[in-house]
Amino acid sequence: MDLYDRQSLYDAISVGTPVEGEHLRGLDLSGLDLGGANLRGSDLNNANLTDTNLEESHLDRVTLEGATLKNTNLTGAHLSEVTLTDVDLSSCTLSRITAVNSSFTHVSILGGDLRKANLSGASLIYCTLKDLDLTGSRLENMKILFCLMECCTLSECDLTGSNFGLSRFRKTLLDKANLTLTSFTGSALEDVQILNSVLERVDLTLIKAQNLDITGSSQRNITLDRAKIVGLTR
Repeated sequence: MDLYDRQSLYDAISVGTPVEGEHLRGLDLSGLDLGGANLRGSDLNNANLTDTNLEESHLDRVTLEGATLKNTNLTGAHLSEVTLTDVDLSSCTLSRITAVNSSFTHVSILGGDLRKANLSGASLIYCTLKDLDLTGSRLENMKILFCLMECCTLSECDLTGSNFGLSRFRKTLLDKANLTLTSFTGSALEDVQILNSVLERVDLTLIKAQNLDITGSSQRNITLDRAKIVGLTR
């Protein structure tokens, strides 16, 4: 027998009761204010989170397979070690989220404010990212593979040790970013600006770049094996 239904969960969260590791599968939580909730490790598979307020909530290690995330407020939420597959997060509010070591596959985020997010160690595979502002975010040791990143801003970001292989970057700005030990192996870069940034021990093997601007960036020990770059601005 499940311990919680919609009302009892709301009542528990309202008085600050932790709801960790609970079976919440399939619950309709749409429109509820669950801000600050502690739901760590709970089963939210197939839950309806439409218009749900989860601001500053603790959602580490929750399962969300088949969950509906539409207009969900995840501002400042903790989503570390979470797996999301085949989800469109475009309508969600995601600023300041923490998603350390999380896994996103076939996830779309089209437009949004992700400033000061912490995605360190996260994996994004076959994802579509457009018109996103990631200014000031922690993006160290990420894997962004087979992804499309278009019209995004990654200013003042730490991308140390991240792998951006076999992805496509279009009209994206990186200003005052740290790209030490990053890899773009096999990626395509079109109209990308990497300005005033640190480019040390960066692997650009097999990249295809057009109109790449690295004005003001420090460059050291860059690997360019079989790279094709047309229209480079220094």
